Formats: sequence, C-alpha cells, structure tokens
Amino acid sequence: MALSAAAFARLAEGSGHDAAAVLAAGGAKQALPVFDLPGRLKATFRTSRRDFTATNVLAILPGSDPVLKTEHVVVSAHLDGYGYGEPVGGDRLYNGALDDAAYVGTLIRFAQNHRDRPLKRSVLLAAFTGEEKGLLGANWFVRHPTVAKASLIADINLDQLRPLFPLELMTVHGLGDSTLGATAREVAGSMGIRTQPDLEPERSLVTRADHYPFLQIGVPATGFIFGYAPGTEAERRYREWYQVRYHRPQDDIGQPMDFAAAGTFNRFLYKLTETVADAPERPAWTPGSRYVPRP
Repeated sequence: MALSAAAFARLAEGSGHDAAAVLAAGGAKQALPVFDLPGRLKATFRTSRRDFTATNVLAILPGSDPVLKTEHVVVSAHLDGYGYGEPVGGDRLYNGALDDAAYVGTLIRFAQNHRDRPLKRSVLLAAFTGEEKGLLGANWFVRHPTVAKASLIADINLDQLRPLFPLELMTVHGLGDSTLGATAREVAGSMGIRTQPDLEPERSLVTRADHYPFLQIGVPATGFIFGYAPGTEAERRYREWYQVRYHRPQDDIGQPMDFAAAGTFNRFLYKLTETVADAPERPAWTPGSRYVPRP
C-alpha cells in the first residue's frame, strides 16, 4: 500500500509514535520501529479492465564480419512514459525527458553515427514499450525474439541515467557478473571515469529496468547510474531529482542538466558498444555470478 505522508500520520495516531519522525528516519535510511496501528482501515475498491496494445520499435545495424555479424549486441531504452495525468504545479503532461526519451534519442544518434560505419557484430537497437508497467516490452522481446535467441550476446540498457552533475563516478549494474561489466570498467577508466557496483541494492534497481529480462535468460547485461559520493552536492541533486521530477511533469527539457556530462556519457556508450561489437570473443559470465545460466 502506498500512502501520502498526511494519510500515514492519520493512521499512526494513537500508536505512540511520531509519524513525521518515522518518515524522516526512513528517508535517512535509519532503522524503523515496528508497531501496531490502533485503528482499522475499511476501504471499498472498484476495478476496471481495459486492453491496450503498444509496440516495441526495433532496428538492426548489420555487422560487417562474415562470421560475427550473426551475433547481436542489443542497445536498449524505453519509449513509454505516463502521458497526461494528475496535474503537478498546474502541469499535467508527464514528459519523461530523462525517463527515458533522451536515451531513445541516443539510440537514434548511435544509428546515425554508424549508418555507413558498420561494426563487426550486428547491433540491435531496441526502444521497448511498457517499461513503466513492468518491463512488458523487454519481457515480450526475450520471449519472442525477432532474431535467434542464441545470437543475443549482450544488452546495454539506457535508463536510470541522470546527467545532473559531472560524470566522474559511475555505478555499473552487473559490474562483477560478466566480462561485459569488466569491459565497461575498462572503457570508463580510459575516459577518467571511476566505476562502482550498486551501493543501494535495497532499491532493486537491477530488477526495475529493461536489462533484467536479458539477465533472466542468461544474456550478460548492464545499465548505468551517474555516481556520487555521500554528502556531496552531486548526491543532493540526485536525491532532489527523485523528489521533484521523477515520474512527474517536471521531468521536461527545461530542467537543469549538465550537458557536458551527458556528452561524456554518450561517448562512453558509443565506445563501449563499439568495443563489445568488435571484440574477438563474446561477453562471458564470471564464475559464481547469480545470473550464470543453470543447465
């Protein structure tokens, strides 16, 4: 159940606990008390069901190597947002500029850059639908791939990226799980970018983006987050973005962005994709990874 702060305060009345203090502790990632709510909640729900159809948009940049071109590096982003919804600050259009329209644009730019410069392997560019509803488009694709499933060697996913401050540190999902993570670390290092694993696994970010269905079928996959040191201005900007823009109309093209950092990330992505697509060997799992396919 999701409650507003005001609703939680009403439910917590008479419990002997200060609702504001509980919420503040949760926001600070402190241990939370466990207690019974003295009241009872009675609710009536009315449900409705409608069918919708949405489409994945896929494109392939054919590879140049006579053997490796049969393998595919997937580079993905998601094209769905929330459209029109409840107004926030008088605005009801949920633009989704950084979640995830900007990175669909990055896919298009990558395709333009390599239109006449094919890589050795084929690159499958995927703009998945239904991510916000539960990774629906990516899950459909891995169950009904448009190319041979065995030909999918990696997924590099673009989501959860927030270019709000200089890109000096980057969280890499699956950093230690495969050689794809190791390649990402090497490419980032060559650009002066430090890398780290996900330091907040309790947020389940690995399972909440379109790379996860690929991991579930045994395809090495990764995604990225602009990293920050605790207590810095970068962390403040990152946290603030989730408080005031995440899944809100304010995620628009007028919001503050560090365009130099965005450019740095794009160059990192291009170089990483080119490295994976041109490498002699396909990405391999690290022994002991939880995603290693079982016989």
